[in-house]
Amino acid sequence: MPITDRIIFIIGGATGIGRATATLCAQRGARVIIADVNETAGKAVAASLHVPFHHLDVTREDEVAAVFDKIAHSHGQINALIQTAGILQGAFVPIEEFEVELFRRVLDVNTVGSFLCAKYAAPLLRKSDKPALVLISSGAAHSGSSSYAYGASKGGVSALGITLANKLAPEGIRVNVVCPGGIQTPMKLSVVEAEARRDGRNVDEALASAAAELGNPIGIAQILAFLVSPEADYMRGSINTR
Repeated sequence: MPITDRIIFIIGGATGIGRATATLCAQRGARVIIADVNETAGKAVAASLHVPFHHLDVTREDEVAAVFDKIAHSHGQINALIQTAGILQGAFVPIEEFEVELFRRVLDVNTVGSFLCAKYAAPLLRKSDKPALVLISSGAAHSGSSSYAYGASKGGVSALGITLANKLAPEGIRVNVVCPGGIQTPMKLSVVEAEARRDGRNVDEALASAAAELGNPIGIAQILAFLVSPEADYMRGSINTR
């Protein structure tokens, strides 16, 4: 298989797209490493896959630096980084009521967190063969849906990815940004539930309807597993999905 024995570090691997990607990559023979701020769920996923887990708050540079230092000592390098960690907050808050602290919190996790992960991944990626770095943006970065903070933060991730792709290409590090549409993740379903409660609709019916309409995280995982494989060596830039 294309990713057999490749060291793939998945940040945000406890739930949703990150979990699906960790599972798929491990099934395909990759040497997966998981990190997440959700320690309980992250450890459970790691134990089920028999892979290492690291607690990581991507907003804290000291924690990001420490985790990559541990991986440098345990593995020496990584072939790929997939950064899926993110939050969605303030989906229904009007602009005049949107607190700047909330706006900054979302940008800290989604945009600054992606920057920090890329910053400390680069030295380990340089040591490997056909290294790949993948950031997760969102269709919301281009469609104007979701919260003010989420859309802005994911737009920042997309722009960061384009800049990384240009700057790191001469060093042989290939960068892609994946922009999922509506995917059935805990984060998305929490928004569906909140919207149903706000509108006075039946929550169970709303969640069932969403589950039927939203895409499966495994579909995104298949794209990510391909992007970090040597077979995707000619893939560059931003990719939109359902």
